[in-house]
This record gives sequence, C-alpha cells and structure tokens, in this order.
Amino acid sequence: MRLGALDGRLRYGFAAVCTLLLVIGGRLVQLQGIDRGGYAGAAQAQRVDTLRLHALRGQILDRDGVPIAYTSNAQDITADPKQVKAVDRDRYARSLAPLLHVSRTSIVKALSNKSQYALLATALSPSTAQLVVGLNLAGIYTQATTQRQYPGHTTGANVIGTVHSDGSGAAGIEAAYNDVLAGKDGSLTYSVDNVGNVNPSSRTTTQPAKNGATIRLTIDQNLQFMAQQYLDKSVPESGARGAEMAVLDARTGQVLALASSGTFDAGNPDTIDPYKPINPPVMSAFEPGSVQKAITFSAALQERRISPKTVLDVPYSIQMGGVQVSDAWWHPTQPFTATGVLAESSNVGTLKIAQKLGPKLWYQYEKKFGVGIKTGIELPGESSGYVPPLDKWSASTFANLPFGQGESMTVLQLASIYQTIANDGVRIPPRIVQSVTGNDGSVKATKQPAGIRVITPATAKTVRTMLESVVLPGGTGVKAAIPGYRIAGKTGTAQQPDPAHGGAYSSYMNWDTFAGMVPADNPQFVVAIMVDNPAHGVEGGDVAAPLFKHIASYELQHAQVPPTGSQSKHVPLMPCAGINRGTLPSNVC
Repeated sequence: MRLGALDGRLRYGFAAVCTLLLVIGGRLVQLQGIDRGGYAGAAQAQRVDTLRLHALRGQILDRDGVPIAYTSNAQDITADPKQVKAVDRDRYARSLAPLLHVSRTSIVKALSNKSQYALLATALSPSTAQLVVGLNLAGIYTQATTQRQYPGHTTGANVIGTVHSDGSGAAGIEAAYNDVLAGKDGSLTYSVDNVGNVNPSSRTTTQPAKNGATIRLTIDQNLQFMAQQYLDKSVPESGARGAEMAVLDARTGQVLALASSGTFDAGNPDTIDPYKPINPPVMSAFEPGSVQKAITFSAALQERRISPKTVLDVPYSIQMGGVQVSDAWWHPTQPFTATGVLAESSNVGTLKIAQKLGPKLWYQYEKKFGVGIKTGIELPGESSGYVPPLDKWSASTFANLPFGQGESMTVLQLASIYQTIANDGVRIPPRIVQSVTGNDGSVKATKQPAGIRVITPATAKTVRTMLESVVLPGGTGVKAAIPGYRIAGKTGTAQQPDPAHGGAYSSYMNWDTFAGMVPADNPQFVVAIMVDNPAHGVEGGDVAAPLFKHIASYELQHAQVPPTGSQSKHVPLMPCAGINRGTLPSNVC
C-alpha cells in the first residue's frame, strides 16, 4: 500500500490558507479603508439623533400694526398602531373622533395600519391636545407643530391668501412673499444609547431656527371689513353675480382696501371656489363703460380741444366707422356743454370730443393713464387688462373705446385712473406692502414708485370740477352724494358679451361702475366700484354709486376727514337761452 506524498499535501494546504488570508485581508482593507466612511456614518447615526427646530412663519400686519395672519404653536395627534389592540380600535375611535373632528371610520382605518406610525389629526390647539392626552389611551401621542392663524377669517382673505398643508404660501401675500415669511428651520443634535434613550452626559449641538420676517401691508383692516360687508349686502339686494372695490390713498397710491363679495376663509382653504379668481380686484378684467370717459375729457382738456363750457350739438345717435352709436336715453338734437356731456354721460357727445383728439393722440393718453398695463402691485396673478393696439384697430374701433367699450381693466386699474386725477395729474402705481421687518428687527420700507406725470395740475383740477357735476342734481351719479362733502366721480354702465348670442353685446347684462374721490377740492382717497350684472339691467348710478356713498362715508369718519367748507363750482350743463329754467335742476343752466 502506497502512502500519499507529504510535500503535495503541504503545498495544497499552504495555498488554501494563503487564499483565505488574502480574502480576509482584502475584506479588512475594504471595511477599514474603502468603506470606512460609510460604516462610521452608520455607527454615528445609531449614536446620534437630530431634532428639527421649526421656524415660526412671519406675521402679516395691517397698516396700523394689527396682526391679520400669524403662526401659533399647535399639536399633531399620532398613534403607534402596534400598541393598540384590535378589540380597542372602536373604543379609541369613539373617544377621539369628537375631539379630532374626524370620522370614527378614518381613525379605525389608521389604527389598523401595520406600521408603527399613523397621523390622526394635524395642528390642534394645545388645549385640545391636552384633552386627548387626558384620555390616557395607550399608543396615542402628541407631536409639536405650528398652525397658521387668520383672526379676521374672510377679512382681506383675497389679499392675504392662504397656505398649503405643509405651511408654505399658496395664494396672495402668503405666496408672493413665501421665502421672506417662511424663515429657516434649525436643528438640535444629541447622543442616544442603543435603544434610543438620550445620553445625559453627551454634548448637544444646536442650530437655532430663524423665524420669518414680518410683512406690514397698507391695508386698513377696519375699512377692509366694512367694505366687504357692504359688497356682500349689495349683491343679493341687486341680484348681481358679484361686486368688487378698491380704495387708494389719493397722494401715495397706497391700497387702503381691496375687496370682493363672497370671498373665502383664509384659515379654511376648502372654502375657496375653484371656479372663481382668488383676488378678483386684481385678477379679473371687465369693460368699464362710461366711468372711463374721464380719460377722454382729461386728454381733450389737456390738449385744449375743449373747455368745461364748450358747447356741442348732440344728437341721439350718430354713424361712426360703419356702426351706429346711441345715447342711453332718447333726446332730440340739443346743445350740451362739455360738462353737460360728462354729467349726463352722453356717448355721442363723448365721441364728438374724442374726434377732436383723433385716434393716435387719444390712444397715447390711454397708455399714460395705465390702461392695458399691469400696475406692478405685489400680488400674484395680476391682469393687465386690454386695450387694442392702435395698429389692430378696425374702422369701428374708435366708435366704442372713448366711452369704455372694447377695452378692459381691473377695478384696481380703474381706481388708479382716478387717483391720477385726484393727485393733480400724477399717477403713482398702487402698492400694498408697506414694509418688511427682518427677524433681527431691521425694517425695510417698500420703495415708493416714481410718479408719472399724465396731465397738469390745472387740467386735473378742471376735470375734478367737471366730475362734481356728475354727482350734483342733473347728473347720473346723484346717489353717490354725501351731505357736507364735495364729491367728484363718474358712473358707468357697460354691456356684457352674451355667450348665448355669439358674444354680441347683451341688452340686459351689464357691468355697473362708479369711481370717485373725496373731498373733490382736496382729495384724500379714491374709491372704485364694479357690480357684475345686477338684475333688471340697472345702471351704475343705481347700484355702484350708492356703494361708493356707503364706503366713502365710512372712511371719511374713520379717517376723521373734515368737510372743507367750500361749495361746488356751478358749471352749466347746457346753454339755456329760450328754455324755461324753472323746470330744470339749478345747476343745469
């Protein structure tokens, strides 16, 4: 029997041991060299925990520093379903549902989850969370969070906007200034043992949270509230679809109020109508109608084509550009002063004045007054409105534009036109943010836009005097008159396109408007109103003018604006030679 060779077994054994040592050595090189950082990081992660420190979202204040949006501490309610017995789920749901304001079914479903975490409710007040803790339910926990609060609920919601469920801005100022309001979260890092308990002897590292900045608006919360109340009341009374308004400071262009009827609750995004704009006074454009005639008269006065007493023979209708244009009421051909044309709101008389300017010059003044141009207000989704470019005009275009049809604007743009006239001919683009205060206390005021000279102070004063005739007896806006104060303003009634008739102008669907300023001889603020399609085809002097009176009367008292004590200057509306003046209002002749 032959024995195996010893030297062969030794060689093979030695080779096997060397191979094993090479594999082990290579693995050690990989673990301690190549993969060292990853394993060290994993070990560190097991020993260290990091807690997120939430930054508080900044406040939004009104012009007087009253908070209209702020963030408060709140609690989420969570559960560890594995700690809740199946037989206890219904009992838990019956106890929790009334406190969490969620259905019992949703709680049972969450507690049936196979994970170790379920979110039952978010952003509850600390007092409500304490009631949940008081139930002593095993597996139910609270978790610190924050909640955005809107104490005015609907007041100014269209301006303030709202936030998403994650706290980021979703609309309005909340969205436009989200980066400024959000701040920057911090962190707290500490050591833990193998079961997650805090090591009390370990060092903690804190990166403080930086709270968001504070935004101060130009809005007066009291005026905003009252304006919304008046709008909400007027809509059902007039049978309208809606109403909008804007109030501007006559000298600075700052927005004092910007409201629409039927707005939403900023604290409850479910109340937002998905079929309506969030902020109609800035986002929705409409045809202004005769309220826009102020531009035509301002341009004609500035270019010295008319004076307040210029007499024009005005027929009931005229042919222009292949279309027939008529006045809103029948009358024989009769003489009117230019002031009378404005006060009686004659479309035909206005076109005769516009013809003295010509299309090109008239269009230049439209642009100077900001028609078809965004104001640049610090709110998302602003509409520029529309005025047809001069090179796109047809033969009939100039037959509609001078009295406010065939073009569109927002109620904010309408207010800006009248702010120009109130401010001695200088248009200041409206702004709604007054200042931003950083978390370090530094205050950065919003830069005032440069004024744009549109007409001279003398022309603006003359236009204001002519606009006063609109509110005096014989004018179309007598329902805007406020006892003791001089009012300058203009009514408007613009036909709406009727989809049922191929977009042709309707005979009964209107946009009713009024824009004006008070006191007329020393304007402090401007109010612009639009009422969308009131029932029975009523006109701007019937619906929008009374709204102006209510809102302007409130602001006069609120801002403590005294009457100037002067009397409106009488400008005749027509030459009255040979007419029995006893049958006419005192200011007509």
